[in-house]
Amino acid sequence: MRHIAIVGSGPTGIYLLKHLASSDDKLGITFFEASETPGVGMPYDPALNADYMLCNAFSREIPKLDQSLISWLKDRPSRELSHWEISAHDLTARAFYPRVLIGEYLKSQFGDLCEKARTAGHRVKVHSSARVADIIVGDQSKPTVHWRAGSSAKKAQFDTVIIATGHSWPSSPEIDGVKLVRPWPYTNVTDLDVDQIGVLGSSLSAIDIVLAIGHTRGRFEEVGDHISWLPNDLNDALRITMVSHMGIMPEGDFYYPFPYEPLKCLTAEAISDEIATGSEGLLERTFELLCQELDESAPEYLDQLPQAARTLEGFAPAYFSRRRELGGFRAVKRDLVEARETLQRKETIPHRYTLLRGHEAFDMVLRDLTEADYARFLEHLMPVFADCYAAVPHLSLARIAALYDAGVLDLVATEEGAKFSQSDNGGIEMDTEHGISHFEVMIDARGQSSASLADLPFSGLVKSMSDPQAPVLKPFDLDLAHDNGSQVFCLALPQILERYPFSQGLAESSTHAKSVCNEIFRAAKV
Repeated sequence: MRHIAIVGSGPTGIYLLKHLASSDDKLGITFFEASETPGVGMPYDPALNADYMLCNAFSREIPKLDQSLISWLKDRPSRELSHWEISAHDLTARAFYPRVLIGEYLKSQFGDLCEKARTAGHRVKVHSSARVADIIVGDQSKPTVHWRAGSSAKKAQFDTVIIATGHSWPSSPEIDGVKLVRPWPYTNVTDLDVDQIGVLGSSLSAIDIVLAIGHTRGRFEEVGDHISWLPNDLNDALRITMVSHMGIMPEGDFYYPFPYEPLKCLTAEAISDEIATGSEGLLERTFELLCQELDESAPEYLDQLPQAARTLEGFAPAYFSRRRELGGFRAVKRDLVEARETLQRKETIPHRYTLLRGHEAFDMVLRDLTEADYARFLEHLMPVFADCYAAVPHLSLARIAALYDAGVLDLVATEEGAKFSQSDNGGIEMDTEHGISHFEVMIDARGQSSASLADLPFSGLVKSMSDPQAPVLKPFDLDLAHDNGSQVFCLALPQILERYPFSQGLAESSTHAKSVCNEIFRAAKV
């Protein structure tokens, strides 16, 4: 029996279990979960997230585990659904659900998959409150996992080790030597007893943090589609400022066909042909296909932008300039109306759909780009795609608009090369488009950043690698200095983001997990 260790039991670990359990060969599968509750994951953990924070993937986009999310929800008793203010009549495959509710689904599915795997003859063990300290790979020996359980130090050998840890946040984030507030758990934010609050970022994490403050300091009242915010204390001097490089927010979720309809120019076949042509000029050729697709699907879009928008370096400035010209929160409110109408009419917004799909095409070529072109992609195109695929649930945007209407929320852009400094009274000062802004605290809500293999918290494993600075590539197996047949895979989120920048989300967790399992099955047959 082959023995496999999985470090982490969040979404990636759960999808690994699903795929591993499909093996005809009986496997020993051991999970090491640092938290007390296995089978949930940081973005869905009720200890870290509030129940009003919504997942930005609608239910049909979440890959099936033992059951699909919508089937699992339909099996819930009505009293359980009512806790989430949901009735059986509200359940649709196009709805967005609270992240903590998704966590309940993942936890339930993890338990069911463990039992099914055991019934099929696999041996499944789950160690909770078990923090892995290191993974040692010797010259001749199998990989050894060292972990702590309470005050006890333990170790065990395995044929294969898969690192499936998720988000990693610095315990004390800093910029320019200025200490910021860590956003998770969300109580770090809700416990703040200050009025002038800066939130660094304006995307999904930042929206969650702003709404957490809103829920703590007041209440949202809904009448039809209109939402207003009322403070708990009418004398509250609360002022929240979202600060981001561009001073804009992602747009609201809009209608698009799912499963996706095929594109006409930016197709998998066209991309494969460009990859076969070679790395030199590959990025430019793929960008040209994107322009052709935009001209095909939304003929007026590029024509409304400066001519430079048809160049790789000029596309992002033109895109963001147009987004900024349309306005800040006023644009959010206007776009929300348009996005709701697309869902009612079931008609997409052509240029947004093309850009949403475009990131898939570019993801196909990223590992084949030259180093210089990969850097160009990150600088010039990645910000556009990050803005496009971070579509926000309408309820979240409506609540953000309510805080703006109440006069407690603002959104500003930073100056180029903006600096942070500590003010004389202990607050924080930073350069924005309106001059120097002052805050009592600044919350770091910029989201997960990438990291190298050298940053993994397993020093012994890092020393065993041939090149800890090299990016990890599919099938995500590590190149170890001692080739003794050991298999160690890395699906740690910060590390795979280095070359797979679109890897956040449950769909990507499933895809990457399947890639690793296929390699394990392939190697077992050799």
